[in-house]
Amino acid sequence: MKYLILGVMLLVIKPCLADVHSLHRHGVATQGVSFPQSIDILMVDDIIVHYYMTASKEFSIPQWLNHSEGVILWEEIRMYSNHNRFIMDTAIKLTSKRFNHSYDHFYQAHGRCEWDTEEDTGMYVSASMSHAYDGKDFVSFDVTSRTWVAAVSEAVFYQTKRQENIKDLDLLIYSYNQGCIDWLTKLLRFSKEERKEKVPDVVLTEKSFPGSSDKLVTCHVTGFYPRAVQVEWLNQDGHVSDGVSIGEVLPNCDGTYQVKQTLKVANGTQWSQVYRCQVIHSSVTGNITVVWDPKKSLFLPMIVGITIGSIAVTVLIVIVCFKRGKCHQTPAVLCRRTSNWNLPPQHSMEPCNPPTSPLIEQQ
Repeated sequence: MKYLILGVMLLVIKPCLADVHSLHRHGVATQGVSFPQSIDILMVDDIIVHYYMTASKEFSIPQWLNHSEGVILWEEIRMYSNHNRFIMDTAIKLTSKRFNHSYDHFYQAHGRCEWDTEEDTGMYVSASMSHAYDGKDFVSFDVTSRTWVAAVSEAVFYQTKRQENIKDLDLLIYSYNQGCIDWLTKLLRFSKEERKEKVPDVVLTEKSFPGSSDKLVTCHVTGFYPRAVQVEWLNQDGHVSDGVSIGEVLPNCDGTYQVKQTLKVANGTQWSQVYRCQVIHSSVTGNITVVWDPKKSLFLPMIVGITIGSIAVTVLIVIVCFKRGKCHQTPAVLCRRTSNWNLPPQHSMEPCNPPTSPLIEQQ
């Protein structure tokens, strides 16, 4: 269960198109004694808005939402969170009874709507909702056709129950076609400062192994926002793929992200090649490139700026400093942006664990 929840959290912060934003609710209801009875999380893009877990202190209103208009929206969010937890609790009881299950089973749900802000007036993109039981697809709701769809024959009873509830259908349609978008546009406006682009720090570290002349050179990229980033190793011949270990993009405690790629450099090529770690991110015009040249025994940071018709290369004369930091938050508050956050502008090479959270029905 722990690893399933963590996996879900990493999935929901996947990169998206720059102008397409989403509001998504995730949750889980459980039956048994091993897990929290209810977990509910609401996010705008990859920013946590509201978080609830049974037997834990309720997530406090984020600082960026703590104003007159934001407080009104916050109370609406809390009301819907309570309603959704009731829906989820009913779903796990009905489904467990149908399967004659007693302990340690869980019911998940995920709802989202998307909005394209590229146009001046904005444009509705899509909305969806899906449910799962014990990690397997169970039912989904098609917003366009106003119909519930059973993923397995065992879910037909639940599909029928929800489809026959006309009041429930009307509420779902309103929620996805209008309510969700209204919330999303407001939250995007309120969280503008939170979603500002942040330039990545890039640093190389080198490691040798006893009894081997090979070297491992790791390119650490951290402190960037938004999440989407492209990192690659290059040499004189271009892109390098052999001997490259690619890590996942992981969250830092302050809401930024980090990733690393490690290059294994064989002894025979250490003196004949110059390797470069190149980072492309929306916060930088062009790219950031850091050079590893064993012949010179130093790192040469470069920022390559793209101009119309040409590429201007500027070599910085300072070495990129990488300060280590530690996360002292408890698991319940890791990576959450609240009014209590006052983190220094530094990032650890070790990522923080995201708050344990899974999948809820958005209505």
